[in-house]
Amino acid sequence: MKFILKIKYIVTGVCCIIFLHGCMGGMAGWKGHIVRKDNRIPIEETDVKAGGIWKTDDLSLGYEYLVRGDRIQLDGETTLMDKLTHFTTLDHLSIMVQFLDREGVVLGHEILYISSSRTWIPIARLSFSRSFVLPSKTAFISFSYSGKVSDGIGDESIDWNFWNTP
Repeated sequence: MKFILKIKYIVTGVCCIIFLHGCMGGMAGWKGHIVRKDNRIPIEETDVKAGGIWKTDDLSLGYEYLVRGDRIQLDGETTLMDKLTHFTTLDHLSIMVQFLDREGVVLGHEILYISSSRTWIPIARLSFSRSFVLPSKTAFISFSYSGKVSDGIGDESIDWNFWNTP
């Protein structure tokens, strides 16, 4: 009986360690991960703003950036694609920028945008203007996001989680 009790404690302990390890990995973000080549946006120091449009199946992110010394200014606006605007409520949306070296390894990340909770989609303002210190050796940026939309109330409600990782 004591042997079985010890095994339960050991199994419980191992499960807790695995769970905590997973939580710690999420808190560290994407630092050290390699980003797909198709999700790397080259950046360089210029006298004028540069930019583009980054699109996924969920959203379109128009952005402009200006690099001066060790800082980057990022301005932009996000448009949700039709499959998300068929819902009425944006429960949450967070958009991140990752800073990458020449090999596409994530050096660091910052939050570009966090939505108010439960915003009516037709009036949601999805723009950002942020300035960050660039990690040394930054050659690329990439974007990622996670969000949730919903429609209805109570038992009649439906929701949809969406995300894109670097």
